[in-house]
Amino acid sequence: MSHERRRLTAENSKWRIFFDHLDDGQGHEVHDYLVIESLHPRPDKIAGVCVLPIVNGRFLLIKFHRHALATAVWETPRGFIDVGETPAEAARRELTEETGLICAENDLIPLGIYAPEASTMAARGALFVARHCTGTLRAAEDEIGLGELHLFKADEMACFIADGAVEDAGTLICYYRYMALTAGQGSGVAAR
Repeated sequence: MSHERRRLTAENSKWRIFFDHLDDGQGHEVHDYLVIESLHPRPDKIAGVCVLPIVNGRFLLIKFHRHALATAVWETPRGFIDVGETPAEAARRELTEETGLICAENDLIPLGIYAPEASTMAARGALFVARHCTGTLRAAEDEIGLGELHLFKADEMACFIADGAVEDAGTLICYYRYMALTAGQGSGVAAR
């Protein structure tokens, strides 16, 4: 598959949007295939982070208003990786910026990566859980769309997710990977 013809169509402070001409050499073509790429792509394509905070044994989610969906969605704190920043540094910074919480380095556990939309985004997200978060819980006042912060007990979180109240893939993957990681460690896994 080739995309010899790539056309930059838009750019902002974080993303570049291209239209590619795809040709598989067997007579199949796609004109104007949409590709979104980080303005400063890393070799591993990791552009952002999601971090699932745990505070006193409870999971924290934020209700974000998402303009593209025209609705509010429950998500983990998240954000872009700044130039020169590691994914772990970005996760700890975003956690503090969006919630006021602090996580010690050894309590930030990597949960792997995921591709938020592999068909159009040349970007991956790094996933983390932040255990034993401390600090004063507060919503960021300088970001558009950030809303209510809510702490869920482990059983409440399980029901909330099972009921379909969480639609965001990054949040769901963080939660399920964390639960798989802590399986077999007994009850009260969120408190560990």
